[in-house]
Amino acid sequence: MKNLLANFKKSNFKYLNVDEDDDSAVLFTKEDGISLIPEEKTSFYHDPDGNKDRSNAIYMYIEAEGDFIVRAHVDHDFKYEGDSATIMVRIDDDNWAKLGFEKSETGTNSLISSVTVDGWSDRAIGETYSWKNVRLYFVRKGNTFGMYYSPDDKHKRLIRYFRLDAPEKIQVGMMAQSPNGEGDAVMHYYTFEIKNISVSSIEEGALDEF
Repeated sequence: MKNLLANFKKSNFKYLNVDEDDDSAVLFTKEDGISLIPEEKTSFYHDPDGNKDRSNAIYMYIEAEGDFIVRAHVDHDFKYEGDSATIMVRIDDDNWAKLGFEKSETGTNSLISSVTVDGWSDRAIGETYSWKNVRLYFVRKGNTFGMYYSPDDKHKRLIRYFRLDAPEKIQVGMMAQSPNGEGDAVMHYYTFEIKNISVSSIEEGALDEF
């Protein structure tokens, strides 16, 4: 898989809700990847009850075409409830999907997934995760998508399988949110990798060879 954070250039990515030259928000360390520092009260989430409609978090992305596997190795300090180092696919202002390593409202560090369709989001709180960092995966096969996670790149678990009607080219990237923070949370991405390949299936076990 190609690591897009190796020999990193900011110009290789596109940006939403942050200027690519804003060094206070996007930090780069050659040996260790990048860090994103989200502003306070930022996220990508349109609450079903209409009370928390936000799509203002840092999003740093590429445009990927066709089927793919994306993998990111992430961690952070879990300072505030809702802090999340996330990978996200996005079509437009009303349609996206995300998988994050998040400090959840249950007081645990959890894998949180959310799919937003026609401007409305859902939210699924995954199991408690005891390791300090995690590998997050997004898999696309046509209009079907899978979200996986792994502590070690060997034992991968499918956390969500869903459909999202998407164009051939779609945004794929790193999103850092802090909906209850004060602008001092830091999300670290060691790697962000992509491989254009069509897996035989998105069901459990599909990523065993990657």
